[in-house]
Amino acid sequence: MEREPTQQEISQQPVGVVSVREVLLYLSQDRYLGKKEAAAYTSLSIRNLEARLPEIPHYRVGGKILFKKSELDRWLSQFREGGTQSLDLIVNETLEALGK
Repeated sequence: MEREPTQQEISQQPVGVVSVREVLLYLSQDRYLGKKEAAAYTSLSIRNLEARLPEIPHYRVGGKILFKKSELDRWLSQFREGGTQSLDLIVNETLEALGK
């Protein structure tokens, strides 16, 4: 099993470079979900999910409907309420503070 990189090793990587491990982790997390899994992931009933199919990005393979997890996240973000700052704003301010 490969060890986790130290903070020093991470900070020495050029900005914008992504390790193979990070890519593999991303690919394992951003996967396709069936209707039942997508309903559970979004906390919607299957019936509600099916009713919203025209507005939710999805794929139809034969008779099976699939949803990409990242696309569900993006779709759900349009319904966000409350909070004082968006995540993009927080990330941009943090990067500016770090001088990147």
